[in-house]
Amino acid sequence: MKHFRSKVFLLRMLACIFAVQAFMVWLSFKTCGHIAEGQKVAVKTACPELGQRAETLFGVATATVLSLLTGESRTR
Repeated sequence: MKHFRSKVFLLRMLACIFAVQAFMVWLSFKTCGHIAEGQKVAVKTACPELGQRAETLFGVATATVLSLLTGESRTR
C-alpha cells in the first residue's frame, strides 16, 4: 500500500480550485450578462459586487491551500 503524499494532494487541490473558480467566475459573468441584457443595463449595474466577490473567493481559497502547503512542509 502506498503512503499518502500530502504535498501532491494539496497541489492537485490548488489546481482544482483554480479550475473551479475559473468556471464559477465565467458562469457568474455570463449569467449576469444575460440579466443585464434583459434589463437593458450595464453588467456592473445589474451585478455591482460580482468582481469583488470573485476576488474574495479566489483569495480565501488560494490562501487556505497555500497555508496547508506551508504547514505540511514544516512537519517534515
